[in-house]
Amino acid sequence: MKYYDLNDDINKEGLSIIAEGQNEKMAALGQLSGGIAHDYNNHLMSIIGNATMIKKTNELDKIYDYAERIIHISQSAAELTKKILMFSKKKSSINRPVNLKRIMDNTYKMMEFILSKEIDLIYSYDANDEVIVGDESQLESMLVNIILNSKDAIKNNGIIKIGTKDTVVYSEMALSHDERIQPGEYIQIYVEDNGSGIDDDMLQRIFEPYFSTKTKTNGTGLGLSVVFGTVKSHSGYLNVISKPGDGTRFEIFIPILKKYCIPDNRKITEDKNNNVMLVDDDINVLDVEAEMLEDLGYDVVKFNVPIEALKYYQERYKEISFSVVDIIMPGMNGKELFEKMELINKEAVVVFITGFAQQAEYEELMKRGLLVIEKPFTYEVLSEKIAKLYL
Repeated sequence: MKYYDLNDDINKEGLSIIAEGQNEKMAALGQLSGGIAHDYNNHLMSIIGNATMIKKTNELDKIYDYAERIIHISQSAAELTKKILMFSKKKSSINRPVNLKRIMDNTYKMMEFILSKEIDLIYSYDANDEVIVGDESQLESMLVNIILNSKDAIKNNGIIKIGTKDTVVYSEMALSHDERIQPGEYIQIYVEDNGSGIDDDMLQRIFEPYFSTKTKTNGTGLGLSVVFGTVKSHSGYLNVISKPGDGTRFEIFIPILKKYCIPDNRKITEDKNNNVMLVDDDINVLDVEAEMLEDLGYDVVKFNVPIEALKYYQERYKEISFSVVDIIMPGMNGKELFEKMELINKEAVVVFITGFAQQAEYEELMKRGLLVIEKPFTYEVLSEKIAKLYL
């Protein structure tokens, strides 16, 4: 073990720098947590308010509208959770084939609603390919961060252009921020504004964590550093073109998806019945998951204790069409339960559900061709995933 002499001037300076860095990070986390609390309390207010109004009315149209609001705001809260986990590095990027056009479409619709009427948002998807290997939540967060950065650069009336185009790089090229893009085929994602622009000194620092030209009330300075990290986690490159008074253009180059093979999912044979075994340790979640499955036409036997589910499966596995199993459970997790089920029946069919999965764990299940649904999921998502078992 190495001991440091606190009376040593060099060590004092080193400790001071470390402490300063920690203080900066804590200050940023403090600002971030305040924003999180604000957003979550708003989400909860909307959920509680709409649920209360459902109890007070017998009008079916109003009940439907209130329920739709609850679903929408709950999905927003789920996206906020993903962003918190991403920032705290508790969740790694899980890259798989995703529809970039759908992500861009959805982001455009959301930002068009959020942006001031003084800002004209112009969108064009011109790339031929729509599917890339990536993480949907991170890509959406990246786009939102850049668009909001452009919004802040526009003082009065302005234009923000977002879109994609095909780009072929024939030889290594120099980009901004010491980036050198390698030869290959890319989808270029761009966000361009006619805002105030960035001078050369600031341009070299905009991706540094906690560097920001904004006031404390307008952000933590984490946005563009997260953008840079997202681009790197997608094996991409980033270029920024800007001059003071002449706007800014962000260009992100993501490799085109050539081939991505996933094993065929284990299928349900035609002679199977409609019996489903559902296992989730959270009783409240278990009940609503069972109701969803029953509404889809399945006969559900549910367990909140994995060992009890295993005993039932050992005795009745021939009667079970497939199982829906939570990954994170005490005593025996979903993966362990599945492995024991396979010892009983090598043709066991399982759909995994999870509120949190490590990248290695997630990718292992995906490589085996097993279906994984991330909580919170909608009725439609559950239906679509189960339908794949019959294809």
